[in-house]
Amino acid sequence: MNFYASREFLDAAAEVHFKGQHTAIEDVAIGSEVLRLLVVDGRPVTKLQFLDVHQPLQANEITNTRRQARYARHVVRGVVDCGDSSRDAGPCHVLAPFVDWSGFASFAAYKQGLLARHKGLVKDRERRGRSLAANHGALTFTVDDTSDDVLILAQRWKREQLHATGHFDYFATPQALEFFAALRARGVLVTSTLRTGGRLAAVWIGFIYDGVWSGWVFTYDPAFKKYSAGHQLLSFMLEESFRRGHREFDFSEGGEDYKLLYATHARLLGDIGRPPLTRSLKAFAKAALHRHNPKLLNTTRGFLHALRTMLSRSIAAKAVPQPSRAGS
Repeated sequence: MNFYASREFLDAAAEVHFKGQHTAIEDVAIGSEVLRLLVVDGRPVTKLQFLDVHQPLQANEITNTRRQARYARHVVRGVVDCGDSSRDAGPCHVLAPFVDWSGFASFAAYKQGLLARHKGLVKDRERRGRSLAANHGALTFTVDDTSDDVLILAQRWKREQLHATGHFDYFATPQALEFFAALRARGVLVTSTLRTGGRLAAVWIGFIYDGVWSGWVFTYDPAFKKYSAGHQLLSFMLEESFRRGHREFDFSEGGEDYKLLYATHARLLGDIGRPPLTRSLKAFAKAALHRHNPKLLNTTRGFLHALRTMLSRSIAAKAVPQPSRAGS
């Protein structure tokens, strides 16, 4: 079962984002697909903070489809092999990379595959890890670190990173930490850390559910940037995931280079149903640009990135909490 359709995730979302409203978990038809969604006051919710991926239900998972919705984004439309596919998902899809552990008899076999594809980069990361330990103290990996400094520092580092890159600052409102607390109360939140000489160096905030390790917040102390502290943490997590017999290590949505470095496969996320007119026009324009002039599309993305930067900084400066809205 996909975590984003689980009772733990959806109940936590209802508790944090829809206080005092009537909520239920239902199977909702959108076109020919069925998604398990939170329904708020009779309205299916398809967009939520930290809801990264919709996975259509299999026939044997569907309980009922009394309700319908019009449209949803980031729905799994297929899976590609990272070794055979381009890093460009195309104008109509978003990549969601993951490691499929079923293809490896041992973690050594997985690492050997990494070395075959990225020998110089992997060796460089290992060298940086040795330098980090030599210069700042022994490395300590903790699968679920509940120490007081973890969420405080992770929030600070991630906000700095989001502002610097022009992405939306989801920590600008209190709902983010409230949601993590709600997941912790349900026993599914996992905060993994790497420390060097006892000092926190990198953090991953996510979950382990149904044999899949995934998450949302991956950040590190900027003081340890030259040591690739985030990659040092990730190397420990990947080995631990295999050791625990997980089905997958999932990087969630987004085709960033560091994810594709480690991933074996990627889900293709796309839209289902009938999108709003503005969404349809954007998709049409992106497809045309991608087909006729990919360089122009990159220029357009640069403009949109700059616009998002201004909006994100404006929102963070005002620090006005925005309630989540039910989507159709």
